[in-house]
Amino acid sequence: MERIELINWKSKDEIEIKRLLDNYLVIEHRKNKETEEVKEYKREIPIINVEMLWKIIEKHCELNKMYSYRYLVERVCATYNLPFIENLSLDTMINAFNGGKYRSKYYFPFFYYPLKVLEYKEKIIYFGRGGIIRLC
Repeated sequence: MERIELINWKSKDEIEIKRLLDNYLVIEHRKNKETEEVKEYKREIPIINVEMLWKIIEKHCELNKMYSYRYLVERVCATYNLPFIENLSLDTMINAFNGGKYRSKYYFPFFYYPLKVLEYKEKIIYFGRGGIIRLC
C-alpha cells in the first residue's frame, strides 16, 4: 500500500489580532500553493464593525445555541441595509455576499474579520463555514 503524507497547513496559520486606537489590526500568513512562499497580510478593521456585529449577535442569538452563516448574513445585510445600497433583493444580496465584489467590500470588513475578533475575545465560537455559538 502506498502511503502519502500531507502537510495540514491549508495555506493559512492562526490569525493574530491587536487592538489599536480605533481599529483592530488583523495579521495572517498565507502560503502560495505553487511557490510555497509565505506572506504576511495585515488588515485594519474598524472597532465599530466589531461592535455592530456583536450587537446583531446579542439581539438575534441566544446563548450556547448554534447559528448558521446564512442566518447571520441575513441579519448583517438587513442591519446595514446592503440590499438597498446595492439595489438588490435581500435573497440576491445574501447569495452574493460571499462572492465577487461583495466579498472584499462587505464580507471581510463587516463579517469575517469582526467574527474572528469576537472569537479572539471569547464572545463566540466561530466555525469555519461562518456559523457561530454565542458564549456570553
